Amino acid sequence: MAQAIATGDHYKDEVQRQWDRDACGSQYVKGIEPDTLDWYLDVERYRYDHYGPWMPKLMEFAGHRGEKVLEVGGGMGTDHAQFAKSGAITTDLDLSSGHLEHAKRNFALRGLTGEFVHGDAENMPFEDGTFDVVYSNGVIHHTPDTARVVDEMYRVLKPGGKAIIMVYAENSLHYWRTLFYSLGIAQGRLERVSMGDIMSESVELSEHGSKPLVKVYTPKRLHNLFRRFEQRTIYQRQMVPEERPAMLRRVPVALLERIMGWNLIIKAQKPR
Repeated sequence: MAQAIATGDHYKDEVQRQWDRDACGSQYVKGIEPDTLDWYLDVERYRYDHYGPWMPKLMEFAGHRGEKVLEVGGGMGTDHAQFAKSGAITTDLDLSSGHLEHAKRNFALRGLTGEFVHGDAENMPFEDGTFDVVYSNGVIHHTPDTARVVDEMYRVLKPGGKAIIMVYAENSLHYWRTLFYSLGIAQGRLERVSMGDIMSESVELSEHGSKPLVKVYTPKRLHNLFRRFEQRTIYQRQMVPEERPAMLRRVPVALLERIMGWNLIIKAQKPR
């Protein structure tokens, strides 16, 4: 039974309701018994073979053996397991107890070990300078006080530690074509609601009607969010083949996503 954290914040409550009942990534698995090793492995295959083939290398899953890696919002443990398999010492901090239960089960079925902590990224229950790496993929853009989350990441990193963080990109095909034009203009929803409302209702699909907060970023705003960090580098990725516009069907997806992909990834270092 999923246990919610009393945050006193509407958006955090929506995030918990969303992910406690609709595990992220599970909607792509068909015909396999849930909560089995094959089920978790099928989530993994879809994620890295179809959805994000760029992830394993760019996100450095194999690059932190022996280092202490904190993942903020590990979901079902898919990415988290990649760090653990490659020898990292892993900690998963998640606001969703439902996600944490999935991640624990995923690790147990794979024979992996890690630490799993139920907590709020805006108030991390860790000492200063604890981790070598803080990783988060598609999570902090759901937080009401995202700047506070980044400050907490900075605090818990060791001097010289590295942040690897993904947020949604405003300057992307998905934002302008799907969310703004198709939903906002063509369906007339912008006459009644804001883009924030459209994203909240449409980006994170839920069978239970949850509407978590969703934000988008430009590279400039993302740089500013991580301004306390050094050596900041931003990458743009994420487009599945079926999203490619017909007029650009001859252009490789791997090239298009670097120009108009849905994800911005920042890598940055805490000063030594």
